[in-house]
Amino acid sequence: MKKLFHKKNVIIKFFLILFIFFIIIYYFFVVSPVVKTYTAAETRALTEKAINIAVSNVINQSLRYDSLIDISYNANGEIVSFTANQFEINSISREIVEQAQLEVSYLGENGLNINIGTFSGIPFLIGRGPNINLKLTPIGAVSSNFESLFESVGINMTKHTLYLYVNVHVSIVLPIKSYDIYTSNQVLLAESIIVGKVPEVYLNGSIIGKSLNLIP
Repeated sequence: MKKLFHKKNVIIKFFLILFIFFIIIYYFFVVSPVVKTYTAAETRALTEKAINIAVSNVINQSLRYDSLIDISYNANGEIVSFTANQFEINSISREIVEQAQLEVSYLGENGLNINIGTFSGIPFLIGRGPNINLKLTPIGAVSSNFESLFESVGINMTKHTLYLYVNVHVSIVLPIKSYDIYTSNQVLLAESIIVGKVPEVYLNGSIIGKSLNLIP
């Protein structure tokens, strides 16, 4: 009788261990990739929204291209230099980064709601069922960098566009595992159509970042 009872216990333990092993394998190879993809998309959407709010709070319609970039011409009407308003550009960048950091911190407070069906890894259950709140941890820095692009739009006409890239690093904490998400959002600061031949030194490079070393 004792041997039979012992044998049943061994069988139950074996299947229990097998079941736990199956759950672990299923989580890491089925559930985790689905949840990671879903939460990454949701997090990127939320961080993009946070950055858009920050940008709308800082940049207004009165911001003009000529308040950021000054173009110098010679006596023949030829362009000889571009000068960036370093103080104004850095000031705008700093404000956007600070506002974005504040908005992203709200994500950490509120977390991310994900439907329990998503954890099943079954496609038709994704987005279904009650919500589970996942913790989001903003990792230190919201950073930014500039880019200026020149594009020919006609004879002696060039479009100059000035972009600010806002970069966000967020960590998502899931059961057993956590991972980091990096997002970069392009913000249009200003653009203008320039009449006159733009020197090759500007067409082949950037007047922001490298030439003037503008770092917010």
